[in-house]
Amino acid sequence: MSAKSDDAQENARELRCRVLVAGVGGGGGNVLGHALAGWDEPPTVAAINTDVRALDATAIGLKVAIGRTVAKGMGTGGDAELGRLAANEDLDALRALVSGHDLLLLVAGLGGGTATGAAPVLARIAREEGLLVLAYVTLPFAFEGARRQEQAQEGLADLKQSADAVVCLPNQRLHALLPPDTSLPDAFAFVDRMMSAGIRGLWTLLARDNMLNLDFSDLQSLVENSGNECCFGYGEGQGPGKAEQALRGLLEGPMLEKGRVIANSGAMILSVTGGPDLSLAELETIHRRFQEAARPGARISMGAAVLDGWTGRLALTVLAAEHWIPPPKPGTLLMEAGPDAPAEEPAGRRRKNVQQSELQLGGANDRGRFRDVAPTIVEGADLDVPVFIRRGIRIPS
Repeated sequence: MSAKSDDAQENARELRCRVLVAGVGGGGGNVLGHALAGWDEPPTVAAINTDVRALDATAIGLKVAIGRTVAKGMGTGGDAELGRLAANEDLDALRALVSGHDLLLLVAGLGGGTATGAAPVLARIAREEGLLVLAYVTLPFAFEGARRQEQAQEGLADLKQSADAVVCLPNQRLHALLPPDTSLPDAFAFVDRMMSAGIRGLWTLLARDNMLNLDFSDLQSLVENSGNECCFGYGEGQGPGKAEQALRGLLEGPMLEKGRVIANSGAMILSVTGGPDLSLAELETIHRRFQEAARPGARISMGAAVLDGWTGRLALTVLAAEHWIPPPKPGTLLMEAGPDAPAEEPAGRRRKNVQQSELQLGGANDRGRFRDVAPTIVEGADLDVPVFIRRGIRIPS
């Protein structure tokens, strides 16, 4: 095959999945800064912040300062409303940032001001531009205070309304993953490492030619039918028995509730990253163990990447849709926003059902009979919004 043909194939592959990874606020920027270390040929990575000094300090090359009028370049002081206003001040810049991409991997630490307020705005803009939006977020430790916890839950509810799916990692769950004497910097570094491993693993499978490739359509199907929320798991192993070590860390660890999430999930994406010594027997073992752990009929899409420098190492990352909503069969009619809406799903990506339902209710900020009433937020869910809307359930005609 000629070099010209190789270039054409590579260009076609890039056009099928043009990825933007964006870190919003200080926490998101820290995760991506960790991810970029040693990342060969990364996708487009951007840092978005109201704090100009933090932007200047990051190693991320593409920097977007928002809210220079409302935040004066000095951050939001933990005020999520100020973060939202900052994003709305620079809608054109955010729209230009996401334009021309197919997938947005949004990274944020919720609970502070910039990310909590601005991340839902960025997700909404990206979806309006036709991108698939998958958000990776962390929630605060309990010792960070009730205000940050409550603000994080409100931001999480807003983000679930704006993104296709949210992958949530509560920092408090780290107590079961780390020794009790782990220092705070080491704990935050562990969070960054897990989040960056998930993002890098997914990007590698989508963008490279691998031992087993993952198609963008696999991710799109999982995310769009996940009920707006995905669960994330991570396990790693080294040396002899590295596959078994990684499987134990993943299937018996707290992130997937000791396998309960896998047992309940209707669909999942399994990413395997290893070195040149990654064997067929290890892949067969990993796939078999997941089939045994999953419920009958679950969709398991597995991809495997071989990276230089990973000899003797193996990492597993999982995206699992615990609330899997099977896509409708061809010809199924879907609920639409109004009487003039088309009866069939258009060829392009539809805006997700929750946004259509918001149109029926009068808009995202119009809560019907709950107008001007504070939302009832429980574990990140707005209980004043009907269940079928919160979970993105498609209702056949």
